[in-house]
Amino acid sequence: MKKILKVTKKCILCEQKKLITFLKLGKIPKRNGEKKLTPKKNLPNLNMKVCPSCWHVQAGSVPLPNFYIKDYTYHTRFSDTAKEHFKQRSLQIYKKFNLKKNDLIIDIGGNDGTFLNNFNKFKIKLKTLCVDPTFKTSNFAKKLGIKVFRDFFGLNTSREIKKKYGSPKIILCTNTFGAINDMHDFVSGLQNLMDDNTIFIYENPYLIDTLSGLQFDTMYYEHISYFSLNPMQKFFKKFNMNIIDYSKSKIHGGSMMVFVQKNSRKMIRKNLLRVSSAIKKEKKLGYNKIKIYLKFSDKVIQLKDEIRKIISNLKKNKKKIACYGASDRGLTLINYFKLDKKYFEYVVDRSPFKQGLYFSGTGLKIYDPKILLKNNTKIEYIFLTAWNFKSEIINYFKKNKKNFKFIIPLPVPRIF
Repeated sequence: MKKILKVTKKCILCEQKKLITFLKLGKIPKRNGEKKLTPKKNLPNLNMKVCPSCWHVQAGSVPLPNFYIKDYTYHTRFSDTAKEHFKQRSLQIYKKFNLKKNDLIIDIGGNDGTFLNNFNKFKIKLKTLCVDPTFKTSNFAKKLGIKVFRDFFGLNTSREIKKKYGSPKIILCTNTFGAINDMHDFVSGLQNLMDDNTIFIYENPYLIDTLSGLQFDTMYYEHISYFSLNPMQKFFKKFNMNIIDYSKSKIHGGSMMVFVQKNSRKMIRKNLLRVSSAIKKEKKLGYNKIKIYLKFSDKVIQLKDEIRKIISNLKKNKKKIACYGASDRGLTLINYFKLDKKYFEYVVDRSPFKQGLYFSGTGLKIYDPKILLKNNTKIEYIFLTAWNFKSEIINYFKKNKKNFKFIIPLPVPRIF
């Protein structure tokens, strides 16, 4: 069998070899959808580690890059919440950096072009380029009229891009930066591609929100890194780059957009004190000590007991439950809780690329959400594996005059 995962033997940032395991999630599938059921015993164990040198949080085993090329199923356009978020973020970036005609905007891991397409809608003409190795997603970006460079990003590809397109004004990397296997090669590529005016912008769930909100479900194989500012500022400085500002949002349970620039006379300095203050706050909260990570692990174990109790009681009372969301987050959630087809009827998801598959590790079939709109449905409860989009999902059923009870697992289990 072809090797898919490799064990993390040193910190992905500072290369410290003695990492501390603070959370054991057990047997978690590698993909969120599969055509044939894989026996649970054949699944790998997913552990979370923290580096005691730079305090960067990372997965204990990571997928090799080619794992995602063929059957990547996440398409941004199927989430109305994500689409609106990217619309607002593009407007923020446009104003913040005073974009001008013919400025080049590159999106690394640009998926189906949903984010980049917003930059094509401004009155001034901007140039856009989607850098993404997957086929089905980048093909859709092409249909939107976005140029596509189909490959993984690193130092070598940065040279090709720079030769063909020049240095961009903006480099985006949204929810992809955390999936980078070789951070040194990736940031070397950024360093090569950027000029002194280029702004590198990445957005991912913010570690402080992840831990305070018990969001262990953000932890899955595609997510290799879990970001706070302190370790990243140290890392960027090795490449003569600086975090110059940040912007928080509520998407995905709490995310942070981080702005990075080369250290030169042209570097924007007005918000450096703000960044420094945020780093001091992380340290004050204890994110440079092991105690906070072990406490998080204890709370996750307690949460598991609470969720299993809620679901078991509903099943004892003969209640029919479906799940909404066949994402990787949901995959970690359900498999860690050890919930499967004994407890749920099926899973629904808007992505047609997932429908018809099995939700890995559970034995549950994935269907179109419209199955829940049928008059003969016996479902009474919906377990929101995609709880981070709860408002969008609940409103969908309200508009269709369907009254379900929703089980929201995080940050505190409740029935809505």
